[in-house]
Amino acid sequence: MGIARYGLLPLFFVCICGFATAQNRLSADVTVRQVHKGKSLRVEKQVFYSSNGNLVVHFTYPQEYYMITNRLGETSVYQPKVNEVMQMNDQSMSTETELLTVFMSPSYADLGLTKLGFVLGKVEKDGTDQVKTYTPTHVDDKAIGKVVVVCRDGNPIYCAFYDQSGNIMKKTYYSHYVELPVMTFPTLVTQIAYNHAGDSVIKREEYRNIRTKDFPQDALFDYRVPSNAKRVTPFGK
Repeated sequence: MGIARYGLLPLFFVCICGFATAQNRLSADVTVRQVHKGKSLRVEKQVFYSSNGNLVVHFTYPQEYYMITNRLGETSVYQPKVNEVMQMNDQSMSTETELLTVFMSPSYADLGLTKLGFVLGKVEKDGTDQVKTYTPTHVDDKAIGKVVVVCRDGNPIYCAFYDQSGNIMKKTYYSHYVELPVMTFPTLVTQIAYNHAGDSVIKREEYRNIRTKDFPQDALFDYRVPSNAKRVTPFGK
């Protein structure tokens, strides 16, 4: 999360006040697939988001654990198998930079960049698409030279982070948008990140079973770590 990973990702969007009055909770099943140097990894998780900024993520595969975080970056990661919890307080973990929160903003088309300290430099047209270029101002990561966001019909479909030399550091594609009550959401997010050695990490997130109401009784919006969990840093296992 956070600007340390170039401020994206992740990754719902509607005016916060509208979301809070019409529907204040959202859940989804998410599959994450990552490929790096020929090796693949699949992660299954369930996300439970509340409009107050609280987020509960239940990872179910390949390992079960829970992550609870909020807008302040106060985060708990709990492993039920060993009854251990690791706690952190890091603004980079804030749900403000999560995809769920970014797209809830009225200005979601900038992917939260202005909130992270970027300034809109120029806007160009590429056919019917709108191409926006942002430059960093009060951004902690000095390696970033600019960010380019492409919007189609008002929705972001592409974002690229460039370094100071003009090389792409990371690019993300947003697709398969769906219309939900008072919101639109890209259910498929594909990210390609590059390192200094020229290698790339490809990550693909697919959202399914998105709910804004009629949640099952076992929904985890109010999940709490057991009071008898052992506090560790880092995990013992």
